[in-house]
Amino acid sequence: MHALECHLVRHRRRRPWSPAMMLVLGIAFVAGVDGLAQVQGITAAPAPRRILLAEALQIASQHSRILMAASLKRRSAADQVTEARAALLPRLDALENYSYTDNPPLVFSNLLAQQEFTSADFALSRLNFPAALSNFQSQIMMSQTLFAGGSVWAAYKAAGYQADAETWQTTRVRQEIQFAVIQAYYRALLAEQEEAVIARALAAARAHRDRARNMLKQGMVVSADLLRSQVVVGSLRQQLTSAQSLIEIARAQLSDTLGVDERLAPLGAQVPAALKSRGLAELRETALRHRPEVKIAYDRVKAAEQAVTIAHAGYLPTVSLATTYENDSEELIRAGNNYSVFLFARFNLFNGFATRAKVDIAQSDRERAIILRAQLLQDIGVEVERAYRTLEAARENLGVAQRDRAYAADALRILENRYGAGLATNVDVLDAQASRRSAESRSVRAKVEVAVDFAGLDLAVGQAPSGVE
Repeated sequence: MHALECHLVRHRRRRPWSPAMMLVLGIAFVAGVDGLAQVQGITAAPAPRRILLAEALQIASQHSRILMAASLKRRSAADQVTEARAALLPRLDALENYSYTDNPPLVFSNLLAQQEFTSADFALSRLNFPAALSNFQSQIMMSQTLFAGGSVWAAYKAAGYQADAETWQTTRVRQEIQFAVIQAYYRALLAEQEEAVIARALAAARAHRDRARNMLKQGMVVSADLLRSQVVVGSLRQQLTSAQSLIEIARAQLSDTLGVDERLAPLGAQVPAALKSRGLAELRETALRHRPEVKIAYDRVKAAEQAVTIAHAGYLPTVSLATTYENDSEELIRAGNNYSVFLFARFNLFNGFATRAKVDIAQSDRERAIILRAQLLQDIGVEVERAYRTLEAARENLGVAQRDRAYAADALRILENRYGAGLATNVDVLDAQASRRSAESRSVRAKVEVAVDFAGLDLAVGQAPSGVE
């Protein structure tokens, strides 16, 4: 009996830890993790250079590789116009060749060209078995196409339309780059503002946790209040770390969009409460007048029409003129001189219906360009309306988000006061904090959406996107 009693006593001495002791150890562990995260947080990257949106747009205009590539393509198209124009002008060539031969016909003709032919050269032995003869032949030749069924002039005009199209394409690329810069700039700004929202929420959560700890010591709340508050602090700390990482990613994307290696960050931007309003009908008309794609579509139709002219030229004759001035000499001392004038005419009688096929292809391409132009005009109207209504919705959302932010802040203040007086629960306060953080996040997002959507409407209309600062 005595041994059994001793065993029961020892068993009671090794009873499990009390709930109070587990609470203390849990708080200490979570608090320690939170403090360690603050000490061992992600190493801060070097401070970036902060720039205004206008400066970002200027940097992109000078360093964007996409814009550089578009400019080079436009320059190439302009050079093709010069190449096409060359076909309208005379061509002048200089030719030089040397021969050393005992071929009887060549020896005979070279002697005549050198103007050194004598009566002795008529001897049959010299005609049949001439000695090898050197001949230096120098020629200057000029050639000019007189008529080609209009194909040369049509090719020149088509090259001009293609060059115009590339110029408008470069304009559109520049507008798209500007819009991409605005997006990247505000994306980086949004990342910073959302990080600030989380940081404020974290500070509020820590303050509430400390308050719950003090109230727990006074016996005013249960331990679950403190534990739940500490969990919220840990969650927000994780969100803050992720937000800081997103900031660096957004800054890297901004630098990449600008075409530079330097790490850049937004200096700030403000979205006015009232942006200028334009009617949908006016915006559609503006887009049809100013969109570079519309200009490109019309240029492509004109170029296709010139391609039809070029194809039809295959049914017509080609007439060209060529003149030559020639010097022939055996030793580059005394030269025989002569000149020639040639007039060439060529008319195709049959080529296996290749000309007919070329005409059909060119006409099909022209009809296709006309259809694509009509579809583009319709698509632009839809695009403008989508951008217009998206901006209008963003404006409405901004007003709602700003009101909700004020409501959430007032609700949190009331519940915190009631919690201190024992009239509200911890869950009510934590929910109110989460609601305020959500409202603040929606508010900053709504501001950015208005600015980006406003630039998107400019892009849809065909104007240079303007970031609102």
